[in-house]
Amino acid sequence: MTPTDLSSLLSRPFTLAVAARHGVGRSVVRRLVRDGDVRRVIHGVYVGAHVVDALEVRARAAVMVLPRGAVVCGRTAARLHGVRVPADPRERARRTAPIEVAVPVGAALPRRHGCRARVLALRAEEVVRLGGVPVTSPVRTAADLARTADRDTGVVVLDGFLRAGLIPADALAGMVGRYAGHPGRRRLAEVVRLADGRSADEDETRLRLAVLGAGLAAVEVGWEVRSAFGRTLHRFALAWPGVRVGVDLTPHQQWIRARARSLAGQGWVVLECPAIQVRDNPAATIARIASELRLRDRRRGDDERAA
Repeated sequence: MTPTDLSSLLSRPFTLAVAARHGVGRSVVRRLVRDGDVRRVIHGVYVGAHVVDALEVRARAAVMVLPRGAVVCGRTAARLHGVRVPADPRERARRTAPIEVAVPVGAALPRRHGCRARVLALRAEEVVRLGGVPVTSPVRTAADLARTADRDTGVVVLDGFLRAGLIPADALAGMVGRYAGHPGRRRLAEVVRLADGRSADEDETRLRLAVLGAGLAAVEVGWEVRSAFGRTLHRFALAWPGVRVGVDLTPHQQWIRARARSLAGQGWVVLECPAIQVRDNPAATIARIASELRLRDRRRGDDERAA
């Protein structure tokens, strides 16, 4: 086998059977692994050491050694679709999260290191191919995670699919009925009700859920303040236009800071809220926002009575 042919083999995941068809025997593969030119992706699948250890590579490797009809699903599928997913609590102690896969009904459930398998009955339209890898469709992936994960994770995932335009509005509306016969349908219905693709990222979603859970006044998501000519002057993660209070999530500060700002000729109170505080101390974050809303509401009442 020429160096060019060997390079072609090593550029993507391969099994020992594939290597043999290229004229590379088991002993040669072992030597390449020993010399550091090849690494094992998962049990039974190898790739050239120069290939980046990416999720796509591990997913492709997994389906090569799983039963016919195996499909990547769950968190792995969401990430392959480009949607960020909070880590599974079971993965926190792992350096690399396992590849989540589904096998057809009737197939033996595989037990292979680096994979987490389940049995799923999938319709043809619930499977798509991404870079040649069979993956559950956006709707099926989002529905599965919404049914099986905690509520907030489900909303984060569904917000991500909506924001990316991967799930159209009509599919979202019919999702609950479509999976009414599946376990977790009540959780799915709650997640669909709370989903809002206007949230820009996970932190905005979690802040919105905390605000809703605290029963604060109706809030606008991704509120844009525009000029008289329609140009966007500022975007708030959350806003209460009636009292002109808006929340910006910031990456650096360690406390919430309120500052006055004129936008489109109107006086706003901008609450600069550290994203880390939303994650670590949501109760304190909500208390600070609620305090500012009460203060602005009282001031508005005083102004109206004075007028």
